[in-house]
Amino acid sequence: MGYFHVDIDSPHAGLEIAAGQSQNLSSINVFGFNRTIGTDFETIWEYGGAYPFPTSSSTLSVVSDSASDTMGVLISGLDEDYAEIYDVVTLNGLTPVSTTNAFFRINSAVILAGSNVGNISISHGSDVVQYIGAGLGLTQSCVYTVPAGKDLYLFRISMTSGTVNPNKYITYRNVVTNSAGRTLRVAEGTFQNNQQNFDRQIPFRIAEKTDFSFEAKSSSGDNELSIFIETVLMDPED
Repeated sequence: MGYFHVDIDSPHAGLEIAAGQSQNLSSINVFGFNRTIGTDFETIWEYGGAYPFPTSSSTLSVVSDSASDTMGVLISGLDEDYAEIYDVVTLNGLTPVSTTNAFFRINSAVILAGSNVGNISISHGSDVVQYIGAGLGLTQSCVYTVPAGKDLYLFRISMTSGTVNPNKYITYRNVVTNSAGRTLRVAEGTFQNNQQNFDRQIPFRIAEKTDFSFEAKSSSGDNELSIFIETVLMDPED
C-alpha cells in the first residue's frame, strides 16, 4: 500500500497523480473568474450571477456570438445517474448546435482547435450552464459535481482580488449540495485584496453526487475575483 490506497513510486506523489500514473486517482483543477462580483452572493464563474444547477437531464445547446467560430468543443459532465459522460460538438458560428448526450451536470468545456473569436454559451434549456469567454478556449467556472463512485479531496484554495479601497472587502463561502438536496454554506471568510491561500494539511473530502462551488459578494460596488482550487478525484477504498 502507498499513498491513497495505491502504490506510487515517485517521491513526489502529486507528480504521478497529475501524469495519470494511477488508475484510481486523477487531478482536478477547478478555477473560476467573475469580473463583476456585486453586493449579493453569486457564483465565481465568468458568466456571472448564481449558477443554475439543472433539475433534470437534457441535451445542451452550444453557440458562439461570432460567425468565425467553427471549431469542436469538448463538454464534460454527468448523466442523471451521476456517471461521467462526454460529448463533442462542432460549432456553427451564430447557429446553435445540440449535443447528442443528455447532461444532468456540466463540469467543464474546452475548444479543440484554434482560438475562439466570440463568447461561447452552453445552455441547458433556457439557462446558460457553461461559458467560454472570447479568446480563452475553456470555461472558468468554480462549479464541480462529484461523479458517482468517487470522492473529491480538496487540497489547496487560492483567491485573488484587485480591490484597493480600504473600506471595501470580499466575502466568500463554499456551497455543497448532496443528491438528497441538503445544502451547506460553510467556511465563510473575508479579505480585501492581493491573494488569500489555504493549504490544507488534511484535505477536505467531498462525497459522490455532491455539487460543489464557491460564491462571493462585495461589501460595495463591483469587484473582480478569481479562484483556483487543487483537488484529487479518487475511487473510495473497498
